[in-house]
Amino acid sequence: MYKNWTIEDWKRVIWTDESSFHIGMRRGSIDWIWRSPDEEFHPDCIDPKKRETQGIMFWGAFRWGKRGPGIFFETEKGKHITAKVYCDQVINGPLYEFWAESFMDCDPIVMEDNARVHKGVCIKTREDLGFICLPHPPNSPDLNPIEHIWQHIKHRLAKEHPYVTSAKELKDIIMCMWEEFGDDQFNHLVESMPRRIAAIIKAKGGSIKY
Repeated sequence: MYKNWTIEDWKRVIWTDESSFHIGMRRGSIDWIWRSPDEEFHPDCIDPKKRETQGIMFWGAFRWGKRGPGIFFETEKGKHITAKVYCDQVINGPLYEFWAESFMDCDPIVMEDNARVHKGVCIKTREDLGFICLPHPPNSPDLNPIEHIWQHIKHRLAKEHPYVTSAKELKDIIMCMWEEFGDDQFNHLVESMPRRIAAIIKAKGGSIKY
């Protein structure tokens, strides 16, 4: 279905995701491997480990022509983010507000990946609110352009703030970077979706270069 979507279709999508940022950890480390030029995306040359879950978690959203809200999850010490936490702090708050606002420009479609915290009570809440959702597998960064924003922020952190020991300071830095993004700055990421879909199909679901 999505292989036939045009850029105009993708402009309707609200891209969302969360990313972890670690406190007191040296950033910018690189794992080096020996490979031939044509082995760049060979499975043996890719680190398949899942994202780390420790540290502070930041959630954000954007769509064509509009940077959306960004928030840090608030949880009790030692507690993890659950579906209820995600529902209370994201879906019933900043995501709903951004979705409702988007109707001034389009009929929005909400993209959330298939992570565990997006299930449970979140499913019924989306239905009750009337969200139209874009199905998305978990741990598929090639299909979610917001991953480029996390990459950009983490690159800047590694370069400009390689070692931060205060959670408050790290949150202030990340939020400042998020709010520096212009509304139109990532339109090219939305425009890349037809190429991404074609490349993913060609790679039979494997990693791609875009």
